[in-house]
This record gives sequence, structure tokens and C-alpha cells, in this order.
Amino acid sequence: MTTQGGPLFVGPEFHRTQNYLLTGLRLLRGDANLPKTVKPGDELNNRMAQTVQAMGIEAAYDEVSETIEHAIAELEPLAGFFAGPTAMDVRFLSVTGALRALAETTDLLPAELMRELGRPNLAGLSDALRHMNLAAGAGYRHRAAERLRGLYVIVDPELTNGRDPAEVAQQAIAGGATALQLRDKARDKGDGLPLAQRLADLCRREGVTLIVNDHADLAAAVGADGLHVGQHDLPLAVAQSVVRPWQFVGTSNALAEEATASYEGGASYIAVGRMFETTSKANTRPAGPETLARVRELVPAGGPPLVGIGGITADNAGEVARAGADGIAVISAVTQADDPRAAAAALLEAFASAKA
Repeated sequence: MTTQGGPLFVGPEFHRTQNYLLTGLRLLRGDANLPKTVKPGDELNNRMAQTVQAMGIEAAYDEVSETIEHAIAELEPLAGFFAGPTAMDVRFLSVTGALRALAETTDLLPAELMRELGRPNLAGLSDALRHMNLAAGAGYRHRAAERLRGLYVIVDPELTNGRDPAEVAQQAIAGGATALQLRDKARDKGDGLPLAQRLADLCRREGVTLIVNDHADLAAAVGADGLHVGQHDLPLAVAQSVVRPWQFVGTSNALAEEATASYEGGASYIAVGRMFETTSKANTRPAGPETLARVRELVPAGGPPLVGIGGITADNAGEVARAGADGIAVISAVTQADDPRAAAAALLEAFASAKA
């Protein structure tokens, strides 16, 4: 590979092969094989080997050893390879995540053993490592949220005129949407999981950001880029603690005060609405371009994307752009259009022209 005089950047698929994965796999192999390799008289390792057998680790490893051994063989030639700044995201995510898990599980160690050994005082360590873990995921969160600067289409299976929501989503992307949200309030999460997975696969393939509305567990289950919460959903800080460190949280806001709280709380994007009358969501509070303009004064241009939402069409998208929005979020204007691709393209053109 050549770097063209600069740092080498490669995709996340490569980053999964970093040194820490290799080190962890070697450690797992060593522990799982202890019952076969431990020497007589080695009391400590014999006790560990007995535990490995009792837990079923040895038997479990035997079932997957071929895959793990192949992965180790594939990774070993890359040991020590540095793939540019983006690789550091993965390096610190893996290290801080593993250390955080260890810190959080110290309380599971038997109390009598800890008394015998002299229990270490690790107060506050798991919180400190959680903070480091979130910092390590900041690059991923930022890059995914930046795709909301443009057209952000919300896909509701109830609002696609009976068409396959995934096909409508594909058409929206073809028309220029760079972010999608799955909003599925009519079905239980288990019933909505297949669609969420299809959208996640589509968005990964197309390089589009996927956001799940309300449900942090569903967002985590399909590896979505982010979670969207309203004022009556999980509070922002709680939602941020539930999702994975590389997943962002964005918020709905109808008042400038709410948007300020979202900004100060670290929301990765701030949606303001509703801009205009809409029939796609009941009980929304009016905000209007004037509120958006006030929020724009509070949120710097280099801050999280500011998104207008609610009743936006190609005819009024320019008004939202001139009020200071970085992006527009729409539902029915695209998902209920006869031609979702053309509708998305027209919205994006109207918005981009006004921004220019």
C-alpha cells in the first residue's frame, strides 16, 4: 500500500485485525489449553486449569478452535502494523473497553478470596475507564453524525404507502439521503428487528448513517450508528450510558432551552421542530424557523449538526436552510412520495441551493 506522502487510512474491517485482538486471542488460547499443557507440581496453574474445565471453557474452545487458530495465523503477520490515526480509535476502544469490563467485574470475585489476598481499592476506576472508553469512540460518533448535514430521512413502516420500507429507504439513499432513521412505534421490538437489521446492512453497504428511534437495545442489537431520543424518552445522559461507546445520541427539541440543554449535555446532533404543520406525527409541539434561528445563535457552526424537522417539503426547505439548519429531517415528503428517489433529490436540491 502507498500513503501518498501521508498517513495510511483503511476501513474498519482492517482495524478489527489490530494487535489487541491478536493478543486477546493468544491469551484465550493459552487459558483454554491449560488443562492440556499444565505441568505437575504447578499448583497455581493446576487450580486455574481445573476452573477452566469446570466452566466449560476447554470444551467450548475445542468447538471453535479451528476458527480462532485461523484468525491468529491471519493476524500474526500484521502484528505491530500501524494504519494511521483512525487505527488509534480502535486501539483505545479495545483497550479501554477491556479494562472497563475488568474493573466492573472485580465485585464478582469471591469475597473470601479478596479478604485473603487483601482486596484492592478500585473505587471510581470503572467510571474513569468508562470516560476513557467514550473518548475513544468520539471519532466514530463524530464521523457518523456529520452525515446529518444534508438530507436525513425517517423511515416509518406505517408511512410508506404499503411499500417495503427497506426498498423505500434504498430509493431515498439513491436520491441523496446520507442518514436514515428507523421509527417503528407500532410493533414490538422483536417483530421490528428484521427490518432494523435490513436497514443496518443497507446503510453499511451504502456508507449511510443509521439511527434508531427510542430503543437503545435495538440500536445496540443491529449495530446502528446512533440513537434518537425525544423529551419523554430516556434522558440524554442515561441514553449515552446505555449505547455502545461508538454510537451517538441525538435529541428532539421544540424550545431553545431544550436545545441548549442537549448541546451542553453532549448530544451528537440537535433536531429542532416541528418546523411546519405535519400529519406524520401526532402531538408535536410547534417550533418554527424562528426557534431554529434562536438555537443557531446558541449552537456554534462547528458544533453538532443542527437539523430542522417537521412538515418540511421542497417548497419550504429553503426557509429552514436560511434559519441556520445544517440538515433537514423528513418523513412523508419522501417515504409517501410516488417516487421517493426524485422527492429526496428535490428536497436536497432546494435545501442545498438555499444554503449556498
